[in-house]
Amino acid sequence: MDDPKRVLVVMDALKEFSVELLEWVLKNFSFGDSSSITLLGIMPWLNIPLSAKTWSDIWSMNLEDLSTFQEKSEFKNDPKYQKVQRLFELCQQYGVVPEIKTEMGHPLRLLVVEQISSLHATLVIFDRHHDRKHIEYYAEKIPCNMLVVNDNGEVDLIKKRKHSSSEVDETPVAETPASMESRPKLAISEQLKKRLMPKSWGQHDRDIKC
Repeated sequence: MDDPKRVLVVMDALKEFSVELLEWVLKNFSFGDSSSITLLGIMPWLNIPLSAKTWSDIWSMNLEDLSTFQEKSEFKNDPKYQKVQRLFELCQQYGVVPEIKTEMGHPLRLLVVEQISSLHATLVIFDRHHDRKHIEYYAEKIPCNMLVVNDNGEVDLIKKRKHSSSEVDETPVAETPASMESRPKLAISEQLKKRLMPKSWGQHDRDIKC
């Protein structure tokens, strides 16, 4: 599995945002000047009270808003600011500039497929808050590799569709930030390529909480 050019991380925008999944992605793939990464928060149409609660998280922001927050010291204790600041610092560390998008609609699975197509993603990563039936639907519709965080916090690889077969090859990849850090210090992209080969995987110490 080669390093992807356009990575899309699909997250449930109704859940509290965490940078842990993004950090795992940045540690395990190499990103060049032509690479891009997008964080996509998805949600159904909401009533006003629930919508207000959701928009209090980072999904109502983009990274350009950081300059506004940084100019006003009273915002530095704002939890939303702190999350975006952590996101910004993490991406600076790995030399990438992510895009943050939020989309609302119904049905969600069609919304996701539409976004994947419009962004021309070459790798799609789903957090753990996605219905299994939706994942199976995506596997049939999406012409690129998928990584899915399962209920155990492990990462499953679902390989891109083959034109000659309708079957989807799914291989578990039991890797987490903790297990990656305990490995010998090799080039991260080469590590991941080896671990995406069809063989049994080792146990890890803690889960990806995303």
